[in-house]
Amino acid sequence: MSIEIRAATRDDADGITDVQVASWRAGYAHVFPESVLYADDFDTSRRSFWRAWRFAPGHRVAVAVESGDSDDRIVGFSSYGPERERARGFTGRGEVWAFYLDPRVWGSDVASTLMTHTEERLKAEGFDAAVLWVLDDNPRARAFYEKFGWVASGITADFDDYCDVKVPEVEYRKELAEPDRSATSYVPRNR
Repeated sequence: MSIEIRAATRDDADGITDVQVASWRAGYAHVFPESVLYADDFDTSRRSFWRAWRFAPGHRVAVAVESGDSDDRIVGFSSYGPERERARGFTGRGEVWAFYLDPRVWGSDVASTLMTHTEERLKAEGFDAAVLWVLDDNPRARAFYEKFGWVASGITADFDDYCDVKVPEVEYRKELAEPDRSATSYVPRNR
């Protein structure tokens, strides 16, 4: 399997939607009821969102594309940019707004490759730190983020973007750039 990470285009809307819907149905079946995950508008609302794709300045989307014998297929995507306000004002941090993989590639190195790309892009855009939000009851994703150096900040909120079900989510943070310790480094004196 050959994976390419690249900037998404409008033509990727259906592939992004397919990944998001499959990931939600497989990864959140223990969190959201089937009436939410298999609702008539579950797929179509996301497909409409991605097809409309009119994002704010700084909003980026990267896709992981699997090259196959017959065609290429999107197997993951990340969406990122400046941190959403969430009533805290501008923090100067970046944020990974969405990070999803097709369940068929869970456990492969696609997640690491895509996250590395996402963090590098955030750093290139001038962010020294970033946050992301993950459902509290998502042990697979939380373990991945922690393995990748993200740390739970202790801040929680209710996720209720897509339905009437409120689900707790947890903020994770990560320093993206090595701090400059030259001005504060300890240099022992000879005695």
